[in-house]
Amino acid sequence: MAEPIDAVLSEAAQLTAAGRPEAAISLLKPVLVVHPDNPTAWCRLAAALFDAGQPELCLDAAKRAITLGERSWAHRLASLALGELGRYEEAAVSAREAARRDPDDWRAHVALAEAHGPREPLAALAAARRAVEVAPEEARPHEVLGSAALWAEELPLAKRAFLDTLRLDPGNDEVRERLAGLAHVRAAQADPGPQVPFGRAQRIALWLVLRRCSAWLLVGGFVLLVAGAPRPSPLLVWFGLALLLAVGGLGVHGFLGLPRVSRLPLPQLWARMPLFCVGAGLLGVGALSLVAWVLGLAFGARDVVLLWPGLAAAVLALGACWAGLARMRMR
Repeated sequence: MAEPIDAVLSEAAQLTAAGRPEAAISLLKPVLVVHPDNPTAWCRLAAALFDAGQPELCLDAAKRAITLGERSWAHRLASLALGELGRYEEAAVSAREAARRDPDDWRAHVALAEAHGPREPLAALAAARRAVEVAPEEARPHEVLGSAALWAEELPLAKRAFLDTLRLDPGNDEVRERLAGLAHVRAAQADPGPQVPFGRAQRIALWLVLRRCSAWLLVGGFVLLVAGAPRPSPLLVWFGLALLLAVGGLGVHGFLGLPRVSRLPLPQLWARMPLFCVGAGLLGVGALSLVAWVLGLAFGARDVVLLWPGLAAAVLALGACWAGLARMRMR
């Protein structure tokens, strides 16, 4: 029975690598019914679920593989899923466990560096250095080292790491773009106007902030709609104000927590991430709709009509986040 399941796992890996994770998931689920104690199959399923944009299910599958004794791959997959879900401390713990269990696997150290991210740049830098030491012939560790060096504002190191990445992977256009941005760093230090490095990590961070705010607005607006139908109580004014403060606080806290290279002026942000700007605009429309509803309720209006545009705008903003993050995963 070993050969058939090995063939299925190999085919699932090929489907996932070819950008067809849904097909891989359909292939793996019947296998796991027959072989529920196969940790490799659970890891293959977790990897396909992650590429399909289902981090919660990916985390569940990775946990199942961990309980079955998988050595380190499952911990790396759990770290990726937790990072996608915004649970960064837990992501770092999972990646650290993968690196402890398999210190000679560069992918574990890359996962740890990405889990630390710009929130802990020195720790990310140390993990990325270790990944390069373990696999100096692989391009990905050098790319992550360049990102970590930017987070830690070690610009000469970032330049060397990106050059090494291009030497090993000449077709990496994103790294080429980031390296070109580094050429303007001296001018950027004298004048904040010129272009600064802005890559995949910064884009993902912005998308995650927008997704969190949109999700809170959608859930809170739906609660208000249900609680206020058919005739809202004036007490819901306080809930609406609390929701506005929560969404605004999440947005401000998330934005201020981003690295400086992510805080681009609006014209530059529009040029680089127009879909994100559309999503942020939809979030603003939803928030304004909620403000109008709260004010109307405070002054005697007794309907929920103005909540519907806010809910629609929040749904569209989440759709923009989904599309933007899916595009980032395909890069």
